[in-house]
Amino acid sequence: GETRGRWVIEGDLSSYFDTVHHRLLMKAVRRRISDARFMTLLWKTIKAGHIDVGLFRAASEGVPQGGVISPLLSNIMLNEFDQYLHERYLSGKARKDRWYWNNSIQRGRSTAVRENWQWKPAVAYCRYADDFVLIVKGTKAQAEAIREECRGVLEGSLKLRLNMDKTKITHVNDGFIFLGHRIIRKRSRYGEMRVVSTIPQEKARNFAASLTALLSGNYSESKVDMAEQLNRKLKGWAMFYQFVDFKAKVFSYIDRVVFWKLAHWLARKYRTGIASLMRWWCKSPKPGQSKTWVLFGKTNHGKLSGEILYRLVGQGKKLFRWRLPEGNPYLRTETRNTYTSRFTEVAMAFASI
Repeated sequence: GETRGRWVIEGDLSSYFDTVHHRLLMKAVRRRISDARFMTLLWKTIKAGHIDVGLFRAASEGVPQGGVISPLLSNIMLNEFDQYLHERYLSGKARKDRWYWNNSIQRGRSTAVRENWQWKPAVAYCRYADDFVLIVKGTKAQAEAIREECRGVLEGSLKLRLNMDKTKITHVNDGFIFLGHRIIRKRSRYGEMRVVSTIPQEKARNFAASLTALLSGNYSESKVDMAEQLNRKLKGWAMFYQFVDFKAKVFSYIDRVVFWKLAHWLARKYRTGIASLMRWWCKSPKPGQSKTWVLFGKTNHGKLSGEILYRLVGQGKKLFRWRLPEGNPYLRTETRNTYTSRFTEVAMAFASI
């Protein structure tokens, strides 16, 4: 536990959207907006309550999930936590102080020796909505202390609850889950340690189960419409995991599941054998491509159409494109160069030139 390394704190807030403190939220908004009419409208919005099974329920805390501005309000609330961590660990001053402190220990300066200074950890932080991770370069004990510090800030200053059972501390070499991706540090074939992202096995199993559920019954659906629904899901999943590493095995597994589940669905729908169906509708879309289901016919609306079952294998890994986060990207009109690389740090380095 005292070995220095990179420890990951996987932050998990309990029922975040339901526990946002209204007065603290208004206080955070008031720091930037002073318009009285807007503040009054915002207060009435978050206090409006809702009707549940015919009964009106007043809103004493929280923001409505699914509300148009709820994600924005929640982000404003957690910005207070962002600012605390920035000033404590991430700002230029904090980094400079940490460097001086650790350098004094390393050089054995008299003050550091006399007062028994302990090595200060370096901290990296990333948050998306209410999911966040902290990466601590130090001992596990220091990571545990920082987790307790975060709980104190969230529960004391923001009245939010940090789920300590789910806020785990893991080593980066063991991997962790963030935003549906498994991130882990591995040794490459050249002996170098590099961070890679992969598809969690649980996500692959759940996705395969959702496709299987879609192909369980629904025999009144036309084969073209069914293939179109499957393609939408497959393309969306492929887009979500377009930047991950080592995805060929998982993609191959999903392709096999969809191919044979669709084969059994067609066999039940048309009450015929799979071998016959494959002779009719299993073809190569283009010369040199693997065979897949190529379906033509009428949609549920009577329109003639065709669908080729989408294959995940062969999509390849998309390259990360980095843009300098300057100004408002929605108001930017000038042409900006993008820099592409399979390594994000390379793209970022070129983008900063």
